[in-house]
Amino acid sequence: MEFNPEILRIIAYVSLITLLVIGYVLTNTVVDVDPETTVIYKIFGFNHACNVIDHEPSRTISAMLLPFWEVPFLLYVIFNFLRIQDAYRENRAPRYTFLIALYFLPLEILLTVWFRIVFVWSPEVNFLNHYLPYVGFQILLFLVAFENFLYFYAMKALPFRNNRSIALGYLSLLLVVTFLYVVIGLSLGLGYPLLEPTTNPTHRAFIQTLANLYTFLVLPVPLCLSFFEMKRSPKHTLTVS
Repeated sequence: MEFNPEILRIIAYVSLITLLVIGYVLTNTVVDVDPETTVIYKIFGFNHACNVIDHEPSRTISAMLLPFWEVPFLLYVIFNFLRIQDAYRENRAPRYTFLIALYFLPLEILLTVWFRIVFVWSPEVNFLNHYLPYVGFQILLFLVAFENFLYFYAMKALPFRNNRSIALGYLSLLLVVTFLYVVIGLSLGLGYPLLEPTTNPTHRAFIQTLANLYTFLVLPVPLCLSFFEMKRSPKHTLTVS
């Protein structure tokens, strides 16, 4: 069977967006929780995207929908490594790209399957235990983006005529936004806040802007890139015997 691994990422991202949309609709229609009484609101001063999957019945339905993201993304992580390995063996990708993908692979697999722990711990019971798998998810998406940058550049398949500068700009912005989001979020969760969003409107606006920018960088941008790479990056043959 000839296919491009990017189809797996497209399926995963469409499933994740669908999960969040359904969670948003349920949270705003049938969830009987005052949004200003949630733990997330009390910590951040606003309810970010996680809130749409935190309360029943959205919590249970979202957990049931999660495998539609988890399984194709897990397969994508594995096939992404295999195509990098093939490119290295065929001398189309440098050795360091293969070694980075090799070292990233077990961590990416673990962070993918551990994301489900957000449904094991309710933020109302233990916010930090609920938040840590999301931090792992953030790290996972950056690792995949970095790995893809190395691979697609080697394949001369980056957007805008394999423009390395634009790709590096996106990757650098993603790194900075992810780092700030993780550090600020953990500081709030641990009770040693670097910013005071509940009492300082400027701090709250900054974190909201950071959260919105992060969502843009990790959802619509990679989804669009996957459609682009479906046409430009090499297809692969999967043989089952």
